Amino acid sequence: MNRGHALITGAIGGLGTEITKRLIAEGIPVIGTDRRAADIGPWIDAELNDDQKALFTGYGLDVTDEDQIETLAAQLKSDGIHIAYLINNAGIQGSGKPWELDSKTWHRVIRVNLDGTFFMTRAFSQAMVEREFGRIVNFASLYAFHPGVGQAPYAAAKAGITGYTRSVATDLAKFGVTVNVIAPGIIWHERLRGVLPDEQFEKMKAQIPAGRNGDPSEISGVVAFFCSDDSSYVTGETLHVNGGLYLSG
Repeated sequence: MNRGHALITGAIGGLGTEITKRLIAEGIPVIGTDRRAADIGPWIDAELNDDQKALFTGYGLDVTDEDQIETLAAQLKSDGIHIAYLINNAGIQGSGKPWELDSKTWHRVIRVNLDGTFFMTRAFSQAMVEREFGRIVNFASLYAFHPGVGQAPYAAAKAGITGYTRSVATDLAKFGVTVNVIAPGIIWHERLRGVLPDEQFEKMKAQIPAGRNGDPSEISGVVAFFCSDDSSYVTGETLHVNGGLYLSG
């Protein structure tokens, strides 16, 4: 499965932790990035065993900063590290009523989610094309299709990612590079606890046909599939991982 390194944005905490561990378990060395650079060292000590640490390198990175991204890409290339798997996991939420939503929130949510996906893909896709192999996995959300109340910035950003994914998949298919997107529903992890009130969580959970929330391992398994040779003929797809909540609207 391993044709190079994986680069995971938003790698520490939330879904990023589980995705990192899963790809390492598949034998793929991981470059993990996160804007919280000071937290990377403690996270490594707390979350990774010695064998996992040997396959992980962390970097502080703000996915909204084009210069930082280009600098990292140049550094990795200079170090002889090829990114064969790009996991654009970093994202933030922001909410507000349409008549009250401030421009700062709107632009920040679009910048991190949509622009960040674009900046990272631009920086690392050419090398995939040159090697005629690559896997890019982007993250949308159920909210791209069935938005929650007050979630216009997040819904717009995530819907934009689905369109961007289909377009880039068309551009890169002939070069052996696949581009797919995952649309999670309610995947319970510590970061979600901070943005989703218990009352709203229970209300949404009651609407899930599967009758339960998802686990981060159920996202990391899909990431592993999209990175594998088993998905070599799958590109431009949005895979809903939400226990059927997409069907219920």
